[in-house]
Amino acid sequence: MTFLDLPDIQGNLQRPYGRFGFPHARHFFFHVTDAVAGRHFVQALRPRVTTAEPWDKAQDASGKLIVAKPAITLNLGFSHAGLTALDLPTRTLRLFPDEFIDGMRCRADILGDVGTSDPGGWDPAWRDGAPAAHVWVMLNVAANRDGTPLAILGEWTDWLVGLAGDHVALLAGHGADGAARWQDSAALTAPLADGSGVTPVPREHFGFTDGIGDPVFRGQFDNPAAEKVAVVGEGKLDRGTDWSALEAGEFILGQVDEQQELPVASMPAEFVRNGTFMAWRKLGQDIEAFDAEVDRLAALWTRVNGAGSDEEARETVRAKLVGRWSTGIPLSAAPSWADHAAMMAEHDACIVIALRKPRDSVEATRLEKYNLMLTGFRYGDDMAGAKCPLGAHIRRANPRDMLDPEVGPTTGSSTLVNRRRILRRGLPFVDPDGSKGIVFMAHCASLFRQFEFVQQQWMNYGLDFEAGNDGCPLIGARAQPTKHVIPAGPAGANAMIAADLPAFVTTRGGDYFFLPGIDALRMIAMGTVDPT
Repeated sequence: MTFLDLPDIQGNLQRPYGRFGFPHARHFFFHVTDAVAGRHFVQALRPRVTTAEPWDKAQDASGKLIVAKPAITLNLGFSHAGLTALDLPTRTLRLFPDEFIDGMRCRADILGDVGTSDPGGWDPAWRDGAPAAHVWVMLNVAANRDGTPLAILGEWTDWLVGLAGDHVALLAGHGADGAARWQDSAALTAPLADGSGVTPVPREHFGFTDGIGDPVFRGQFDNPAAEKVAVVGEGKLDRGTDWSALEAGEFILGQVDEQQELPVASMPAEFVRNGTFMAWRKLGQDIEAFDAEVDRLAALWTRVNGAGSDEEARETVRAKLVGRWSTGIPLSAAPSWADHAAMMAEHDACIVIALRKPRDSVEATRLEKYNLMLTGFRYGDDMAGAKCPLGAHIRRANPRDMLDPEVGPTTGSSTLVNRRRILRRGLPFVDPDGSKGIVFMAHCASLFRQFEFVQQQWMNYGLDFEAGNDGCPLIGARAQPTKHVIPAGPAGANAMIAADLPAFVTTRGGDYFFLPGIDALRMIAMGTVDPT
């Protein structure tokens, strides 16, 4: 069992806050022009930083388990320009990885941020010539019954804005018109059955269930039995049958990684220990273009294969692009519309159970079985892509065992994928002008080896998926229209080519940030970082 120094690790690494009762997030960006003032700013934030320590638990008079969550969470990170502005030693600054030093805008060609995603078209806050984002601060908070954020979000916003001054400026410029002073994001909601309000739901604007798959790493669970369940489909696969947790060093610096090495980020070692890197990206979604393209492809699907209804054709095409049905059920578990209907009949109640707490033991067991179905699959039994097309979005994001040279129905491992995993965080946004998308955050020990590799080689290029230059049909960059091959499938379905796909997702801004451990935040605030 790996034991992590949880009090020294920022909490958003350990917990995706959106899944833990905090459906609202507010992102602030600050620019520092005086190192001393910047360090005072960090010192003011430091006592309120949320760590990865377990939340207190207790039982009420009825025996119900109560988890004492904080009312609001706060986490922060620094760009390389920000660490420079805070006057860190030159040796520490120059030993950081090149991609972190460059920043996201300088890596646009590598990331596929071209055409409609070119940095020249980003929100004003992120364009060339705008003051650099030095410090990122995120607040997460729970919601009222009507879906609005708790009042404490406004209180902490006022406090945080009040900390800014002549030498620590809050950067506005968010949204297409640049009018917003910060970037809000929030989970989508659905009405409660009794009509008394709304509840957050794990969906994104294209209509797919989101936030299903995320890596499980050693030390993330203090209960071995819970880890044994969670790693199935979310950890690493060995010999086609055995799942185990990934090494924590793939995501947290100072821990052993899958190479059995300690990732090197900079010096001194105690400064980067328990920290991580983050790619922060604002991604716009063109819902109208996506829906129109689905309609076009559904008509083609009907001509090629026939369909019982318009809904069947549309949902089948959507699933073939993404690799999951809108409900989240993977094509690997339900390859056809009829299979999906059968799965829904069996597991429909689990969608309701997942949104409800507390649960009795029968419900908990039923939900566990459902979650294993959502994540506990591999591709060794579908190497031709008959169930899930080779280039589908989720197959690109996590190829599991399909890249193993010896993969087969009962053999193969995820060894070639284990070092490319990222922790995904973030929530949908709706800007005041009505534009929609996702604030996406990727945490990893190496931006180059993990985030940039997945973005460049798997999302924007298709050679590993027998797709040549064709990128991901959902989020791939489009310097020109691309295609997506849907092989012949179950129930006698014929092959189909989804040709001339336009761009559905565009980059609206972002940068790379380093999220230090709590001790490192103290070093920054006191100006005591010593690289020797």
